[in-house]
Amino acid sequence: MKQIEQFILLEKTERQMHLDLSEQCIERGGNSTVHQGILAQYLDTDIPFQRKLDIHLCHACHNGKCSNPKHLYWGTSKENVHDAMQNGTFTHAWESTVKKYGLKAALEHIRITCFKKGNKYRFQKGHISWNKDAKMKTIKCPYCEKEGSANNMKRWHFDNCNRISL
Repeated sequence: MKQIEQFILLEKTERQMHLDLSEQCIERGGNSTVHQGILAQYLDTDIPFQRKLDIHLCHACHNGKCSNPKHLYWGTSKENVHDAMQNGTFTHAWESTVKKYGLKAALEHIRITCFKKGNKYRFQKGHISWNKDAKMKTIKCPYCEKEGSANNMKRWHFDNCNRISL
């Protein structure tokens, strides 16, 4: 059995050598977990259980319901999105939310989410914008007295302050 962690390191063309799109799609039902099992058995690899591996089941036929192993291959999330965008099957999360719940419910969800106290974003006239009024936590450098947002000061300033004596 091939380890999926090693298999994904092969070039995309090598991972797609088994593809045969001349065969018909097989729509048996099920979900991507079922399709992953079919592909893993066909290619004699293990199933990528951990999402941190960045290994996705990709459909070369661009039919998400297809479970024909000769139409499926292991790919990265970047390859999966790139293929979907090339073939017009990519749907942005906002579009799928509106399609599922309707525009009014989706906008209400954003309005509620964005007006939580201390949120850096606000919802206005149908779009999300930066909330300049949100209070950001500021801290002061004990060496040079410079003030700034906590994230920026911790991420850059404390490592590069000129007044820190070593």
